[in-house]
This record gives sequence, structure tokens and C-alpha cells, in this order.
Amino acid sequence: MTSANRHILIISSNLDMVGGYEKIVPQAANLFAKKGNKVTLMLLAETTESFHPIDPGIIIIRHSMNFGITPKGNPVTRKTKMVSDIYSLRKILKKLSPDIIIATEYQFTIAAILSGAKSYARVISWEHTPVDMAQKSSFWNKLLKYTYPKLDSIVCQNETEKQAFEILNPNTAVIPNFTELSQSAATLHNKLILTVARLTAVKGIDLLLQTALIVLKHHPDWQWKIIGEGDMKADVSAFIQQHQLEKQLLLAPPISTDLNPEYSECSLYVCTSRFESFGLTIAEAMACGLPCISFDCDTGPRHIINHNEDGILVEKENHAKLAEAIMKLMTDEPLRKKMGEKAFENVQRFSTEATYKLWEKLITHNS
Repeated sequence: MTSANRHILIISSNLDMVGGYEKIVPQAANLFAKKGNKVTLMLLAETTESFHPIDPGIIIIRHSMNFGITPKGNPVTRKTKMVSDIYSLRKILKKLSPDIIIATEYQFTIAAILSGAKSYARVISWEHTPVDMAQKSSFWNKLLKYTYPKLDSIVCQNETEKQAFEILNPNTAVIPNFTELSQSAATLHNKLILTVARLTAVKGIDLLLQTALIVLKHHPDWQWKIIGEGDMKADVSAFIQQHQLEKQLLLAPPISTDLNPEYSECSLYVCTSRFESFGLTIAEAMACGLPCISFDCDTGPRHIINHNEDGILVEKENHAKLAEAIMKLMTDEPLRKKMGEKAFENVQRFSTEATYKLWEKLITHNS
């Protein structure tokens, strides 16, 4: 089957927020369409809005389904809702008749298998949640262990997650997120640090604030810019005011889908996440020639950053060590330029074309 007569259906949740998942799903859909595939994007959500642009040639449909994963009701009503949604999904999928179904969340994957989609389509689970964060009820864990071995393939972001999922299904592949490569690298002259993240505890924003307090106290001529929204926004604003950092610790909302101008203005990129499956902003920063400093999460940054070559990895959640690493590069311009050059070079492995080749190999295998 060639891309010219191949129908790919991607099942996703809300895309109207700002985040790595909300960015890579539209980007992947756009890439599949650009390569000649017929693409349908099914949003099991409340809106068809997307923060990132979607190719006008892509068919977008919306159905509000939660498969019983909701705080409303009781165990009986939630299971009834799950069965009802799976039955509805069965009718929708049979009508669409795709060749490939890519489900982006575990409940969508499980529902697709239970709906009988395997009888006419290849079903692929595209995992986005770090293994350490993949908390499910015992009920959904049982369903996962029953359905995941039936999948045609599981796509993970890194080798660590691949090892975890291979226990369920040997047809597990690593296909990292991709990033558009910048035409030119940042000069790394400006005394500016950048972090792009949701303002949540998962992204380690509390740790970022403690790190920034150390770094900016020792280097008052530097600034640290945070781009993001989230439930800790008020905490960040209060912290800035409390410590009189209004001119040094800058908080900005995400406005543009193109962050390259932001990356290009900076000299360092910092990731403070407690958990990551990949770390898309790290790859984007490297694509602009920025050396990156990150906590060494169990998965994610360690699969992108080559320690002491194109960036620095520090002990997870140790904000003092993080501050130390940041200040090391702040005060050593030749070193950060050397690391920036290596970052620009090493990130080529996450280019659009390199990643699409992996998807194409997976999709055409045994099709």
C-alpha cells in the first residue's frame, strides 16, 4: 500500500492547549498529509480548536467521549459510559474505514481494540506519557494488559519506555518526536536563559524558582525568561514579586506557535521537569544551537542531551546542582558556544525527514 491510497486516522484528545503533545500531534498529522496520505484527525474532546496549525487538507471530526474516565458518577455508571462510548466508537470507525489507526492515549488504544478495529485496520498505540507517570486504575491496567498484546505496534519516545512496553508487545518501536531544524544558530551573546513549559509541578516550576533565586542573585546582569501557562502561574508571579525579581525573572504567555525567535535570543535553555517522555522544547532549543541543561529524569532529556558534550544533565530535582551547572555555562562563553555547536549538530537525528522514515517503515511493515 502506497501513501497515495493509504488512510491514516489519528485519535487524539484536546489540542487547544499549549504543550508538547498538543504540538506534535498536529505536526505529525501535517507530515503524514504532506507525504501524500489521506489523514483524518478524530478529536475525542470538547472542541476542534488547535493551538498549532493543521493542514486544511486534513479531515477533522469531533466526538465527545471519555470512556468512563471522569470524576462524575460511580463505578457502575462509569463502566456503563465506557461500554456506550466503545459502541459509538465502533460505529464511527467502521464508517471511516481507515487503513491505519494511531491512538495517542491508552484509553483510546484500548477502546479501539475492544471496538473490533483490528478486523479492518492496523492499530498502533503512540505513547506520550512517561512510564513513571502512567498511573491507571486496576481496572484499566487489566484492560491494557489484555489489549496491548493485540496491537500491531506500540510507538515509544525512547529506549527505556520501549523496554517497558516490549513486555506486553514485542512489536514496540522507538520513534522520537521531531523538530524543524533552524537555518541559523543562536549567537549565545545575550545574557538570557529560557525555559518553555507548562506552569505545573510536573514541569518542576517550584524547582525552577528556587534555582533562579540562586542564579540571578549571583548574576544580577542576567535574566531568565519563562514562557508558559498553568495552575502555578499565580505562584510564579507571587515569587517574582516577593523576591523583587521583576527585572530578572520574566514570565510571558505562549503567544506564537513559532518559538525560534525566542530560542535565538537566548544563550542557555533550562528544563526543570520531574518527568518527561521526550522533551520537545529541548530538541527545539538544540535545533537553534542552544546548549541545554536539564534534570536527569528517568526518561526524556537523557535520550536527547549528550552530557558534557551538547549540554549538561544534573541529578533529578537537585536545584542546587542545577544552579551550579547553569552558572558554569553562564561564566564560560567558549564552553557554551562549543556545546551549542554540538547541539546544533547532534539534533539532526530528530529532523522531520529522519523521523518520517521511521514512521514509514513502521506503517508499511506487514501492511
